[in-house]
Amino acid sequence: MERNHDVALGASLGNGKQLSYSHTNALGSPKMIPKIPGLLLGLDDSFRLSLRPELRFVEWLLRFMGNSTGPAYRRNTLQTLALANESRRAIDRLLERHLIEFDRRKVGKLVLLRGRKEVQAARASMELKQKAGLRQNLLSAGEAAEIEPALVQSSDPLTAALYAPDDETGDCNLFASELSALICREYGVGVLTGREAVSLERKAGDTRVRLDTGEILSADQVVIASGYCASQLLAPLGHKLPITPMKGYSFTAPIGNAPPQVSITDSKRRIVFTRAGDRLLVAGIAEIGRLNASVDPARLESMKRSARQSLPEAADYSKVDAGWAGFRPMTPNSQPIIRQLEPGIAVNAGHGMLGWTLAMGSADRLSQAVAQH
Repeated sequence: MERNHDVALGASLGNGKQLSYSHTNALGSPKMIPKIPGLLLGLDDSFRLSLRPELRFVEWLLRFMGNSTGPAYRRNTLQTLALANESRRAIDRLLERHLIEFDRRKVGKLVLLRGRKEVQAARASMELKQKAGLRQNLLSAGEAAEIEPALVQSSDPLTAALYAPDDETGDCNLFASELSALICREYGVGVLTGREAVSLERKAGDTRVRLDTGEILSADQVVIASGYCASQLLAPLGHKLPITPMKGYSFTAPIGNAPPQVSITDSKRRIVFTRAGDRLLVAGIAEIGRLNASVDPARLESMKRSARQSLPEAADYSKVDAGWAGFRPMTPNSQPIIRQLEPGIAVNAGHGMLGWTLAMGSADRLSQAVAQH
């Protein structure tokens, strides 16, 4: 069931179009704690934190800070990496069985690093993940430019870059739409659109879902996969899920004189660049605590400035579209919640910035959890 008129019109429409199997670093880390005062004061254009007078949000922040220790960061990063690897294998298995066109490009990923501290942190993260089997290398600025010549245009000196050759790009919205059509056509699945679940009830061995239309659906098994709204649906049943929305932005523009071919993440500015045909998509910014989903023109303009500074010739920034804003469902440990909560009710939510990257592995884990009950 989908509340919009079609599937994948939320974050799947405005996301960074990247399958970032290597970029699984947890948001909470030891370096995050000293930054919190600056985030609250709005000193960082790429990441802002606003306090919300709600007990549930305060509890989330406390758990997030508890997950910002060194051991927690390493554990959360590696566990997310394991799920990303499961997802990579799962999508390969799917595409071996079914032909799904979604502009898939195995172009690899470069994470741009500027300054000694960024390089040191990146090296530690890389070595941690290399021990878990990830293919990723630390390159000099010159070596990175050999892989992606568009990097030479930047006026901001590049110190080094992380390179992961197995990362990919594609059209997440198209992938989800094609997958939805496939399962309806070949597996007898029905998709209800334009309806929103407003409450759940367990009664006489069934799970009943009340919709905003007044309809009531009854099922033996219900899976809640509604992003940050999952916590609102499940709270009345006693399930308190630590998921909070993190707002992000994206825009597209016609490609410029030197568009990148490789997937690019600018670590300093928290933005990503993805080539999508004759347009370039730029996505990024993190805002925790604000619940307004509309596009803030000032924030969008800030991201455009950052993109120009990073790769000035990558796109025609004078012809940027109206932009997109939406919410990523964040957990305190940057890991999704995938489990059977009680007989008849399961959850698959909280994937943060890696929704598409982790989707297929999450589906595998969910199916195993449901099968065990």
